[in-house]
Amino acid sequence: MRILKYAFIASVLLFGVVAIEIPSKASHPPQHMFEVIISVLALSNLVLGLNAQSFFARFVKPNAATAAGTATSQWFAAGVLSLALMESCALFALVLHLLGSSTKLVGILFACAILTLIFWNPGNAPTRDAIIRSF
Repeated sequence: MRILKYAFIASVLLFGVVAIEIPSKASHPPQHMFEVIISVLALSNLVLGLNAQSFFARFVKPNAATAAGTATSQWFAAGVLSLALMESCALFALVLHLLGSSTKLVGILFACAILTLIFWNPGNAPTRDAIIRSF
């Protein structure tokens, strides 16, 4: 999971490089309400990314007969979902940049995505003993 985390951080940094190297060709900036909606959507994806593992664990419960491999794969899937949701914030920032949005807003969204990815911790993979004790 650590390798995936670093790969997602590198991809967000590359989105930032693309945003710096490619200037916006938009003739006028998008409407303010459109910027607000995209920003709220991006920040809500960050919050969902931080809480995806707890949501995933709440809705998909392995039973006692389930092998530990299934619980581990569910933990891994929740981690990948978390990373993808957090990376989507940077993609929204890139879209806003290409549409001609303010540099300050784009920078804030990129910074939020990078900081969230850096400080995000997937936790430990579940073991068979922990799964059996949860029942």
